[in-house]
Amino acid sequence: MSTDVGLLRADAVIVGGGLAGLWAALHLPAEWEVLVVDKGRGPDLGSSPWAQGGMAVAVGPDDSPSLHATDTFRAGADACREDAVQALVDEAREALDELVLLGCLFDRGQDGSFDLNREGGQTVARSVHSADATGREIMRVVVAEATKRARRIVGVAQRILLDDGRCAGVRVATDHGDVDVIGRATLLAVGGCGALYEQTTNPETATGDGIALAYEAGAEVADCEFVQFHPTALGVGGVRRVLLTEALRGDGAIVVDSSGKRFLLDAHPDGELAPRDVVARAIAAAGEAFLDARPIGAAHLRERFPNVTKAVADAGFDLTSQPVPIAPAAHYFLGGVATDTLGRTTIPGLFAAGECAATGVHGANRMAGNSLAEAVVFGERAAMTMTDEAETTAIPVVDDTEEVVVRAIKAEDWPRLRHALSSGAGLIRTKESLLAACGVLDDLTGSSSGALRAAAVAGTLICRAALKREESRGVHFRSDHPGSEKRWEERHVTLSLNP
Repeated sequence: MSTDVGLLRADAVIVGGGLAGLWAALHLPAEWEVLVVDKGRGPDLGSSPWAQGGMAVAVGPDDSPSLHATDTFRAGADACREDAVQALVDEAREALDELVLLGCLFDRGQDGSFDLNREGGQTVARSVHSADATGREIMRVVVAEATKRARRIVGVAQRILLDDGRCAGVRVATDHGDVDVIGRATLLAVGGCGALYEQTTNPETATGDGIALAYEAGAEVADCEFVQFHPTALGVGGVRRVLLTEALRGDGAIVVDSSGKRFLLDAHPDGELAPRDVVARAIAAAGEAFLDARPIGAAHLRERFPNVTKAVADAGFDLTSQPVPIAPAAHYFLGGVATDTLGRTTIPGLFAAGECAATGVHGANRMAGNSLAEAVVFGERAAMTMTDEAETTAIPVVDDTEEVVVRAIKAEDWPRLRHALSSGAGLIRTKESLLAACGVLDDLTGSSSGALRAAAVAGTLICRAALKREESRGVHFRSDHPGSEKRWEERHVTLSLNP
């Protein structure tokens, strides 16, 4: 091993400090040494704390796991994996009960039952929430518990380490130099890729590096063409946009055009609560669109949506008294590292959970509220499998002397990447736009290093998968193939270095 690379050993290595990774850490054996590789400092760095609307769980009197599944399949446009959806709806309640036991404070009615938001794709109110900051409340509790169980390393995973075809850990770049973090089992839980686009609701760190890491190590990736755009982000700002939670529309907010006309019912009978892909494309087609939350009432807005109301005010608008401009923004990655329902990837010893994993739960369009539920259900499933399989696996010895080439990044490289993906693989794609984006991304892959190169690899995977799927389905809309085709139902586009 190179003398300038440090070494740490553990039973389990978790890459990512969001909900899926930390929930997995809580369900590994208490006696295990667990190391969490986290990109930075601060509780709001990842996407989990920013989840507003809630966690979808069938707890209402008019709900059931079977209805939860039906809604998920309907939103997913015939691209969901049945076994993954069944696992989600069957196990979400148990995870919710555990969160409550740990101290999560979810909003409740006067009778003590959960107060539920209704969000896009839900036929009944299903999202357990804590005002409009559900993710932050969940992470408040989970981070505190995980701190008791795992050690945290601040750094960026650069490469997956392999030992005779099996994952042995990751190489991590830290402020103090590179470190090889070795373990019997490794879990990728690093989030999505929204920050690859010019407008996103995601933090700047969501650049798809986990997908790139796994792919370049030889793992299979799946469903990368499915990138969900949230229809109601604030229509002004820089790359990071204020998210106007779907629960606003569930409580009565409407979407209007520049003349004040409510137009979403022309696109879908569910209007404001139609699946997100339908709403996003209709808003984009309108040219100018506005969210009018005045029907909810100013007092209720301030009480139920205090964080959104403040964020909108900070941007110069008053949600309580005027329609505010909205536009779609990249929000959630439905694809990622291909896994089975137990979190296993195609590389032995490597697991994935959360937004970077392609479990097949969401299909071609995620039903609102399912992301938090997926993180806890499949984070725990991955932990259980890691535990079972590690019983016969020793902590490996790795001798990896490969050096990483470091190239200078030009000031225009990140904006160039974001523009290529936004124009080529955004809400509406064509063969020509995707090929043009691939050309830019291939160039950046060959001329860059570090996070930019990983982002370019992830972006290329999105474009390649979108080229392969010659139809429109859910969030993937190709104007040169505008219809959904029977032959593509329940088919998944997979990519790997060794096809």
